[in-house]
Amino acid sequence: MQVTLTGKVMGLKRSLLQIFAVAVVLEMFAVLAPLFNQMVVDDVLTSGDRDLLSVLVIGFGLLLVVQTAVGLARSWMVMVLGQTLSLQWMGNVFAHLVRLPVDFFEKRHLGDITSRFGAVSAIQKTLTTAAIEAVLDGLMAVAALVMMLIYAPTLCAVTVTAVVGYGLLRWAAYRPFRDAAAERLVVAAKENTHFLETLRAITPLKLFGREEERRARWQNLIVDVQNRDVRTAKMSIGFSTANTFIFGLENLLVLWLGAKLIMTGQQAGAVTMTVGMLFAYLSYKGQFTGRVSALINYAVELKMLGLHAERLADIALEPPEKDDAPANDLRHLLPSIELKDVSFRYGEGEPWILRNANFRVEAAESVAVTGPSGAGKTTLLKIALGLLKPSEGEVLFGGMPVRQLGLQNFRRQIGTVMQEDALLTGSLSDNIAFFDVQPDQARIQACAELAQLHTDICRMPMGYQTLVGDLGSGLSGGQKQRLLLARALYKMPRILALDEATSHLDLQNERTVTAALSNLPLTRLIIAHRPETIAGAQRVVIVREGRVMELARAVPAASTETWQA
Repeated sequence: MQVTLTGKVMGLKRSLLQIFAVAVVLEMFAVLAPLFNQMVVDDVLTSGDRDLLSVLVIGFGLLLVVQTAVGLARSWMVMVLGQTLSLQWMGNVFAHLVRLPVDFFEKRHLGDITSRFGAVSAIQKTLTTAAIEAVLDGLMAVAALVMMLIYAPTLCAVTVTAVVGYGLLRWAAYRPFRDAAAERLVVAAKENTHFLETLRAITPLKLFGREEERRARWQNLIVDVQNRDVRTAKMSIGFSTANTFIFGLENLLVLWLGAKLIMTGQQAGAVTMTVGMLFAYLSYKGQFTGRVSALINYAVELKMLGLHAERLADIALEPPEKDDAPANDLRHLLPSIELKDVSFRYGEGEPWILRNANFRVEAAESVAVTGPSGAGKTTLLKIALGLLKPSEGEVLFGGMPVRQLGLQNFRRQIGTVMQEDALLTGSLSDNIAFFDVQPDQARIQACAELAQLHTDICRMPMGYQTLVGDLGSGLSGGQKQRLLLARALYKMPRILALDEATSHLDLQNERTVTAALSNLPLTRLIIAHRPETIAGAQRVVIVREGRVMELARAVPAASTETWQA
């Protein structure tokens, strides 16, 4: 399971064997410890041998020191293994997550993805450290059971009966326990999504005065989460109470029967059990019931693992973007893009967003894409960029199929500003260079100047080191768009794709930006509604009702209203 869902992990077998070997030594000490009780009671107290008592205390004291040191080493090794595996497994899943296609994220809530990703920790803990504990508990339970049978088979039958009773109780309560845990995961994901959305939408919430309604909705969601927690806690309390009662009753029966065996043996003159033997049996019994109870609880955790695995599988088993082409420089190809007989819909039975779309953007050409809202313009652009795979047809770059050239190779040729583009937490300089590990400050400034942002940045107290957040806090809409444009230009693309990239700019700034871009040797694909933006293109493509229609050249701005009606 872990290989399929979390990828390959290095050094797992060796680490597990090392921990297992150390733990076996610890279990040997645990088997010897009850013998100390028996020897003190039967041999020392009855004979009054002080020297023997000293020898026993010193000997078992040395064993205690060794046991403590080995236990410390084992705990350290388990901690290191847990952290190492957590890092590798989460790294593998995250690497797979970022390779998934864009439509995977468009169909899911952010909180749900976060919740599913968090299942890695539960799986890692259950399949590694808990698994080691379970194996050792099993071995120790067998060893304790053998010693119990040697000491008193009758008492052993009572203890085993109690353990079986507890196991049947956990088995009977498994289904409601699992259902409660499943409901809790779903409700917690909804609460997390609501919380994150509230933070991202705090401005419109304040403007529309909906803070109280949003708080009340979150309060209801968190109460739902806590109700599931209470339900699970009630079951846990019930299990704990049942455990205490069952094994408390079992302990009374064992003491009663054990005492009767001692007295019967003393009266008959045939010693079948001594007080020391009873003490030793009670020690082994405590180890046996504790270890078997832990095994039962682990079996429940293992069955519950399927719940986490099902949620993680939504990420781990989703096929990533297919991109098997080796790294290659495509600068020998002309920077042209062509959509050939492209049709697209989100699933079987869904309506067609685009149908038999054909158009070509020549190298160094500027083409505007317009049409009514919801007609499929952004979808068309995402297909052209390789973010969405066409249901039919193919996309060509320089006359070659993009899938054949490789998505990464193709995207290295393109700079983009998408309609819902985002900034990341960092400085303006970081965002323009998009966190390049070796940023070129001169190129950062040059791109800011092309985007007409350099003057605005120089007015800021910290200049290019001014910090912004993922929502672009502190920047106006126009400044954010120009920052995103500078980021696209820093990539030194051969094709520039813009989706409403200047919609927040005033006309003067837009004209200046458009004039600067027109002097660059770039192929431009522009999605726009504004007549001034459309009029600056060499050709116009109109998307309407899933169809793509072309005009030979851009027409005056006054006539663009008829295209968008």
